[in-house]
Amino acid sequence: MLPLSRRVIVAAFASVALLSPSARAEQDPWSARVRALSDAPLATYQGMDCVSIQAPRAIVWRLLVAPEYAATWFFADSPNLKVRGARYKKGPTAEKGAVLSLEATTSEGPRHLDLSVIVAAPPDILSFLVRSDDGGLLEKGIERLSFTFALESLPNGVTDLTLASHYDSDSPFSALLSPAAARRQRERRKAILEMLRLIAEEAARQKYPPLHEVALTAPPPHVYKTIPPRQ
Repeated sequence: MLPLSRRVIVAAFASVALLSPSARAEQDPWSARVRALSDAPLATYQGMDCVSIQAPRAIVWRLLVAPEYAATWFFADSPNLKVRGARYKKGPTAEKGAVLSLEATTSEGPRHLDLSVIVAAPPDILSFLVRSDDGGLLEKGIERLSFTFALESLPNGVTDLTLASHYDSDSPFSALLSPAAARRQRERRKAILEMLRLIAEEAARQKYPPLHEVALTAPPPHVYKTIPPRQ
């Protein structure tokens, strides 16, 4: 029988093989959509969640791309953080190539996180790629982490907002912890979606909500397919 250390290494590399992009490519309903709009390839598909929001898609989109609200919904799963705000380093809103800088204070002091906008196609799809996380605000042991939002209008002013995660393990040993990382990422997705639902539904109740002013240009009809079904 192999020594314990050798068995651990074999298991680690087996886990990586199971989680490789080629092994799960057929399960990924997002890569083709993003690839049509961006030259930044997504990492391995890790799952998605969806929430129905009692607010029109125009409101949800404006809140999603607004830096004024970004830190609030992005850090919704981190109650121990003190949110300090967010801003786009160039320009007022989410555009392809823009960098969103999020600021927060932890028990170790101020921290910041930079996200690159790899897709911005109003009012249908928005995708962020984690560019830098020097303060370790997100999951350790993963890389090429991205968040892709898709919006779909339903009858009676309801919007379905879907959030998908993509990432890879940064080492074979990190891959061993992938089930725990997947659970934490799912909790993050659900917390983000719930916070966006609360903000959007409150805005929809106001007569003159403080909404971010952005263009709402419909994409070409051949670009998108129906949003994938919920998991």
